[in-house]
Amino acid sequence: MAGVLSALPAEARILIRMKVAILRHSMTGGKAALMVVGGVLGLGLAAGTIWLSLVRTAHPTVVADLLAAVYLMWMLGWVVGPAWGGSTPLRADHFGLLPVPRRRLAVGLLGAAFVGVTAAVTLLAFLSLLVYAARLGPATVLVAVPAVVLQLVFVVLLSRVAAVAFGVVAKSRTGAAFTGVLVAAMMVLAQSGWMVAVAIQVSGVLTTSFGPGFAGTVRAVPSGWGLVAVESAAQGRWWWALGALAGLALLIVLLLLAWSRSLGTPRRARTTIRGSRGLAAAGRGLFAGRTGTVLRKELRTWWRDPLRTQTVFVPLAWALGTTLLPLTFGEKLLLPWAAPALAVMAGASAVNLYGQDGTALWLTLLTGSERADVRGRQLAYLLVFGPVTVVVAVVCTAWSGLAWAWPWVLALVPALLGGGAGLAALMSVVALAPGPDAHKRPENPLEHGDTTGQANVMFWGGLLPAAPAATVLALGAVYDNAFLSWAGVPVGVATGVLLAWWLGRVASGRLRARGPELLLLMRTGRSSKPVVRIEVPKQAARTALIGWTLGSVALFPQGLVPLVFLLVGVDVKSWFLAMYLPGPYRLPVAAAMVLIGSWLYYVAIRAGLPKKRPVGPEDPSGEDAPRELESV
Repeated sequence: MAGVLSALPAEARILIRMKVAILRHSMTGGKAALMVVGGVLGLGLAAGTIWLSLVRTAHPTVVADLLAAVYLMWMLGWVVGPAWGGSTPLRADHFGLLPVPRRRLAVGLLGAAFVGVTAAVTLLAFLSLLVYAARLGPATVLVAVPAVVLQLVFVVLLSRVAAVAFGVVAKSRTGAAFTGVLVAAMMVLAQSGWMVAVAIQVSGVLTTSFGPGFAGTVRAVPSGWGLVAVESAAQGRWWWALGALAGLALLIVLLLLAWSRSLGTPRRARTTIRGSRGLAAAGRGLFAGRTGTVLRKELRTWWRDPLRTQTVFVPLAWALGTTLLPLTFGEKLLLPWAAPALAVMAGASAVNLYGQDGTALWLTLLTGSERADVRGRQLAYLLVFGPVTVVVAVVCTAWSGLAWAWPWVLALVPALLGGGAGLAALMSVVALAPGPDAHKRPENPLEHGDTTGQANVMFWGGLLPAAPAATVLALGAVYDNAFLSWAGVPVGVATGVLLAWWLGRVASGRLRARGPELLLLMRTGRSSKPVVRIEVPKQAARTALIGWTLGSVALFPQGLVPLVFLLVGVDVKSWFLAMYLPGPYRLPVAAAMVLIGSWLYYVAIRAGLPKKRPVGPEDPSGEDAPRELESV
């Protein structure tokens, strides 16, 4: 390792040591847990890629076609990584005042980019090209070695160029919409990527090959040039092999030059969207009064602010991607649930409305319009997500052809929309995540306040408003009673209206009581009350992590999904354990997996709870703890 570092330029050695020091000191708490989980998942994907290179198939080109497609997926993962994972620890603006030429700085930052879990996991995955080359002959291994190195350098450098491109386009509404779709696509692939494997299995292409169009496309992309070089060497076409490697090297040089040109450049001007002129204020209807004024302001913000644009497109693309993906193997069962899924994810995306506005909160506090502000935001939320959810509900349910789904959709959508409007307003006040003002936002579209915990709570809590209507609908389905089934519709509407009104009232009261504290939190990132630290033992944290991970695997892909498949008569095995068992054992095993997953979730929740009364940092002994903690 020391010999490799000594061969690098001085700037690269310094930046690599800085990156190692940053990673070493950041491996604590939640970041360490996320890094470990990500590393384990990455190792699993890399092992799967290597296993793929060892598979024997009836058609000789199937493995190569699959490898080319998988390499394309790895490249796309590196491209969208900047939008998904945030900025790198070492950014070019950290070194803007140093007298270092941009190209030397680019080389140094590129060297530091290889220090990390993602680069190591990707290198392990690309070693599958060496394994595949060994199957074709010893001479092709000599071509595979530089192909693996060039392929790794290419994807890492492409990721850095993509980060610059995302920073430019994310400041416009079109770029924010594109970024939102990419983020949603990554979420869909992470949770439902197994459906692609099911589609490939059902299609039969593993025995008949993918066809020349697919094979040529995945090899024409630069991620497949390394495979082209190996295949050409195996066929004795050495000029093609050298040409593919030279093309990768040339592309790396061009990307490095383009990236170096973007380093050290002055901050680009932000897009200014000017308002309309000569518009008279509305005097009646929803747009009248103080609430109407807030509503007009919020609707313009939803239309003009790129961050709000991203907030709209993430739930829309996620809901459509999740429910349309089963169409790849001819299944329409999830289509009616597109609208309820959109309503739930909309609330999770809009969980930090006040945090997105920054210190503009002082205008609301100064004018004493807390109630009007909360109501106006709720109305704007419903006007933005309501029409698109209704359109998705009608189109997708009619497309599915499932008549029994209409009462469910018509009952759950208003309950989830109304509950989301109330919960989003309440969570924005009680769990505000401070973010920068609009004119100070960083280039990365995801670095506007960490709302991961709030979004997770909102997603699962956002399902609760559907419980009353779902109970009535379930009773109607059990007793085959049409009246009960359709009675769920007014129950869902009443639940949505009641929750939107009641939770909005609670949110406005909370905003009136804690407004100055929230403003201080927005300005300084610190709360005015003493911080209460809840310590969870490391062993309990590890137990919780294992419980959440294994519980998710047991509950959803091994429990609920095969259970639904068995109930609707879909015979797809894929990686579902229950589907490989004899007929009488399938339902009990799937039900047992649901119970095991639920129990693991219970274990994870219990392990994550503090075992002792939390103590404020000002009094570690706990003798003078605040009285509100004693009541807890």
